[in-house]
Amino acid sequence: MRSPMQLLFLCLTVSLCSLGCSTNEHEYFAKSTVPVTGKVTVDGVAPGSPIVIKCHPEGGLDTEHPSVTQALTTPEGTFNLSTYEEGDGIPAGKYQVTFFWGKFNPISGSYGGPDKLKNRYAKPDKTPITLEVTGNEPIDMGVIALTTK
Repeated sequence: MRSPMQLLFLCLTVSLCSLGCSTNEHEYFAKSTVPVTGKVTVDGVAPGSPIVIKCHPEGGLDTEHPSVTQALTTPEGTFNLSTYEEGDGIPAGKYQVTFFWGKFNPISGSYGGPDKLKNRYAKPDKTPITLEVTGNEPIDMGVIALTTK
């Protein structure tokens, strides 16, 4: 018969081993994703600084599998959407795509200030840019031409 201390030690050992052997936490609830790329221009040219892109599911956030899909453009305007890991893509569905072009604060690593796009594309219910993902083939959204006027 084992002593209570031995049982406690055994339980702790099993618990720690299972933690060490676990996979990425998102694998427990993640939906499969489709890679999505594209390029953003503003008034016909590359933005020169990053623009934040977010995809909002039609009908609101899926509470069973919550996720946020977003990207940050390069200064040239190219992007790869990410949901669970960088560049992994987006789950199937219909989305409103928003854009925010603020000023990057290198100290906090955040964006702020006024939107250089004048909030034309900042709200899911107002943006004219949409995305529908079906199947599993990679999607190139091509050039998304935004304007400040």
